[in-house]
Amino acid sequence: MPVVVHADTAQSVGAAVEEDKIAVYVDGELFTAYLFGTEHKYPFFYPVAGPATGESVTAWDQEPYPHHSSLYISLDWVRSEGVERGNYWQPRPELRTGQVFSRAPRIMEDTGDKVVLQDVCDWIVPEHDAHQLRDTRTITITAPAPGIRLLDFRFDFEVLQDLRVGPTGHSFFSARMRPELAPGDENRGPDQAPLGTGTIVDSQGNINEEEARGHTGAWWSAMFGQHHGETEGLAIVQHPDNMDAPAPWFNRDYGFMSPTQFDFRDEPLPLDAGTTFTMRYRTIVFAGAPDDADVATWAEQWMADR
Repeated sequence: MPVVVHADTAQSVGAAVEEDKIAVYVDGELFTAYLFGTEHKYPFFYPVAGPATGESVTAWDQEPYPHHSSLYISLDWVRSEGVERGNYWQPRPELRTGQVFSRAPRIMEDTGDKVVLQDVCDWIVPEHDAHQLRDTRTITITAPAPGIRLLDFRFDFEVLQDLRVGPTGHSFFSARMRPELAPGDENRGPDQAPLGTGTIVDSQGNINEEEARGHTGAWWSAMFGQHHGETEGLAIVQHPDNMDAPAPWFNRDYGFMSPTQFDFRDEPLPLDAGTTFTMRYRTIVFAGAPDDADVATWAEQWMADR
């Protein structure tokens, strides 16, 4: 059944620049913020508030792997002349090994029904003064229904040097969920990955890490569970025009989701200087389970936009 959006069900959206972040509000309440301060390894979004609870469905500085920062794009094992490993992923406080610098964060549109943010980011390995990549990122944020929040990402990349990337699981567009919404991981123990109420499911019906990690063919993955008496979740959708789409998924039961072109490979991926490419993703933040929120239709409608 198609999703029908009526003007009287859409929520108002607004934004404001606040020091080293851009805050985005839905019906006057904080939904998310784009954090771009130079103390961070890369810009990212936190919180990402669920429609039912108003609390973040994502985590920042959460064990294990505190360098996974909520909703973000980053990359590891980026090689270029004189650089064996440009590491934009971790360790979190070690910026000299690789840092994504925000150069021009701004609000492009703030019309009441949507917010459009844009930034230009330079991917630099400071210890080698190696400028490897530049991206212009455009993020369109809407709240078309009371139980749905959409963040539509477009990254226009320019390759500045001859690069070889990966293979690496530390790769590209990612979400780190709060532990209550993750399945949890018994192998890591309750101190690092407490067993939550969550489930991972993808567009082909694969469930949790055992089925949905390394799987090729799924256009979206979602993670959802209960906290504060409500069911909420987040889905990532890949656009059909992306490189190697649909990329396999690096999904982990402790609360991590990422479609990645750079893992599950036998050899590094070469990217020649002067190459340009565009990557698009939709993030759906939803109340209820994916079927209740009609995640599949929200994904399919966006994927049809060529």
